[in-house]
Amino acid sequence: MRDTLIRTPEGMRDTLFDGCAARRGREAGLSALFQSRGFSEVSTPVLEHYELFTRTGSPFSEEMMVKVIGRDGRICVLRPDNTAPIARLAATRLPNEPLPLKLWYAQPVYRAGAGGCSESPQAGAEVIGDFSDAEMVLLAREAAAFFCQQTPHIEVSHAGILQALFADMELDAARTEYILSLIGRKNFSALGDEFPKAADLLTLARLSGGREILDEAARSVSVPLDQPLDELRGLLAGLPDGAVTVDFGLAPSIGYYTGVFFKGYAGGAAGEVLTGGRYDKLLGLLGREMPAIGFAIHME
Repeated sequence: MRDTLIRTPEGMRDTLFDGCAARRGREAGLSALFQSRGFSEVSTPVLEHYELFTRTGSPFSEEMMVKVIGRDGRICVLRPDNTAPIARLAATRLPNEPLPLKLWYAQPVYRAGAGGCSESPQAGAEVIGDFSDAEMVLLAREAAAFFCQQTPHIEVSHAGILQALFADMELDAARTEYILSLIGRKNFSALGDEFPKAADLLTLARLSGGREILDEAARSVSVPLDQPLDELRGLLAGLPDGAVTVDFGLAPSIGYYTGVFFKGYAGGAAGEVLTGGRYDKLLGLLGREMPAIGFAIHME
């Protein structure tokens, strides 16, 4: 019993000396960057009502959320995501602020898993109101560079493409989630074996490159993709050549993305170092119809 009491809970860890100093230094750099671009810092509570995430279509299962019963008897959770709480804050606390509302944060998220509850520090930015996809991608690259030894490589796609293909395949929510997991693992052989109607999806999932693959994508599938492909063309037109790779095999990590979404990768990191995208319907679910886009840097 004594040994158990003096250890950190499974999935949690202490940060010592140099680690604390390095994090503070990087956060100071981020603060200066965001302030120079007109962003204001916000912070949200560690505890949020469980219904915030169910109402906004949280991608996190009940098992992944760490629950607490509040004094009023309502179910609360340790914050598993930063975007939904900041959307709540914008919809309820800042309705009269001039737009675009440009917010940034540096605070952890908490998720349960096989190894216990994990605390993951994040930093990121959210813009409520009109803001270009290209400007957000460039800001994400610059911000993530504080945590990488090199500028991260960005891959982009569009949520509307998968939505159109899934609608054509007439999938229910469970099978949609399963296909997304196969795409995320690049398990295209299983996708083809288990879903005979996935021919268009398989064709697109193997396409990646620059501007040239957008026309190839339009020619390669039977489902109309005019709007999402035009939005990707608009994104690429606002970026320097080679700044991003279009990858139609990219699976969105968050279910509420409605348009362009992106992930960033850097040498030495096991997974993506940043994720982001457009979520134009999320604020409407909280009572304030408004376009929005953001990103999160996984600081570790």
